[in-house]
Amino acid sequence: MTRPAPDELAIRSLVARYADAVNRYDEALWGGTWAVNGVWDLAGMVVEGRKAVVDFWRNAMGSFEFAIQLVYQGTIEIEGDRASGRWYLTETLRPKGADADRITIGCYVDEYVKENGSW
Repeated sequence: MTRPAPDELAIRSLVARYADAVNRYDEALWGGTWAVNGVWDLAGMVVEGRKAVVDFWRNAMGSFEFAIQLVYQGTIEIEGDRASGRWYLTETLRPKGADADRITIGCYVDEYVKENGSW
């Protein structure tokens, strides 16, 4: 399977924008990384549609004093206007009112779709 360089770069940029939006609590930027009909499966909790996903994220982020997400290496498989990716990350979260941070080590398993020429 080939990976056209412009598409791979665009998807890597999308993942970087996603993490940057989390770190800056930028709802508009974060929401813009989701497809209109995107589905977020977060540990078995499934949220469907960009609006519902953003609403869920806003409520979740409101419970933290801060969140820092660091996304590391990733792999991308592109086939036409669809792609998949796997990214490893750490996330440090401080819940409001807590004395200690919570650290998560995880892996995103993503599916991407090109809408209106953009990933």
